[in-house]
Amino acid sequence: MSEILIYNLGSQKDAKLKMLCRKMNIAARSIEKSEYGYTLGYLLGLSQDASKKNGEDFDGEILYMAGLGGGMLSLFLDQLRRNKLVIPLKAVQTETNVGFTSYELYHELCAEREAFAKGTAYHQQKP
Repeated sequence: MSEILIYNLGSQKDAKLKMLCRKMNIAARSIEKSEYGYTLGYLLGLSQDASKKNGEDFDGEILYMAGLGGGMLSLFLDQLRRNKLVIPLKAVQTETNVGFTSYELYHELCAEREAFAKGTAYHQQKP
């Protein structure tokens, strides 16, 4: 099942995105700050591990896209552009990031964005 986890969108943008997801038959859920310490796998119902880590809250807008195949992902991103829904931080579910907490996802996406802005590969910078 395709699902989008939504972080920190204003109410209008959130409603517009959820309407788009309904039209495309994609489940969408806004994640509350109280849920940031759970893994993305737990939030998606893929893991039963309900342990929670602490982290620093963030206000950045994020879309975490799970279960969208290549064609569906391209179509969804195209519809975001057509609907003028600008969300700066986006991630697609991977084997690695499904174990991240929302805090870890946010920090990883920010670091990748910064590396991209500098014209370097983020994963090459890591020791």
